[in-house]
Order: sequence, then structure tokens, then C-alpha cells
Amino acid sequence: MFDHKFASKATGQAPAKLILIVEDDEEIGYLLMQVIHQETAHKAIHHINARNALNAITRLAPHLFIIDYSLPDINGLELHDWLQSFDHLKYSKTILMSARNPPLEEISKRGILFIRKPFAVTKLLETIQNVLDRSDYTA
Repeated sequence: MFDHKFASKATGQAPAKLILIVEDDEEIGYLLMQVIHQETAHKAIHHINARNALNAITRLAPHLFIIDYSLPDINGLELHDWLQSFDHLKYSKTILMSARNPPLEEISKRGILFIRKPFAVTKLLETIQNVLDRSDYTA
């Protein structure tokens, strides 16, 4: 059984959803995690590389992944493909971020949302909420 339901910050709301952030820049990862914790009812976990994230998903079933395209051990598209190969993650969604110019056509083909760095926090929060609101993930 996977840990995927967390108590909501506000009474009467649906259970909080889990967001796994994979960002090698620790400051950005920490900022993302803090903003999600402070501004939403969701839980966020941060890992600095794909290896750690893949280890974490053996115990967790995140609803959403926020992945940096330029990770030190694998690119964000490859990590997304790995994650999608796990049955318990088939309904999880991905937001890919990059300051560089990743292959936008490939990102679009995979149904991944893309946010360019630097990003506006309000835009990121809006995107997260839109993705989670329309998610097929019901577990």
C-alpha cells in the first residue's frame, strides 16, 4: 500500500495531494516546497536527483511531479518516462521546468506541462491547482 493521502490544512476539504519535486538546485527545490506548504493544502517532498526520486516512489504515489529538465543524472523527459512505467503512477501528472530550451515538441507529445524558469510563483501555483483539479487520480 502506498502513502498518498494526507490530511488537509483546512477542515472540510478533500485530502491533500502529494507533490514530488525533483530539482537539483536545493534553493529552488526548498522554495517550491515551502510555497506549496504555505499556499496550498498539499504536501510536497523534494529530491535533488532522479535516483532519490525513484527510490521514494517505491513507498509513495505522488499525484504530481514537478521536475527540472536538467538534472545531473538524467534529463526530466527521461525521468518522466521512467515514472510513467510504474503502474501505481499511471495517473500522476508532470510539470517540467527549465531555464534552457528543452525539446518542446517532445514535452507536448507526452502531455507534460512546461514552465520556463524563472517563473512567477502565482503562475506555478495556478498551474499546480489546475493540474490537480482535472487529474484522473482518484486513489
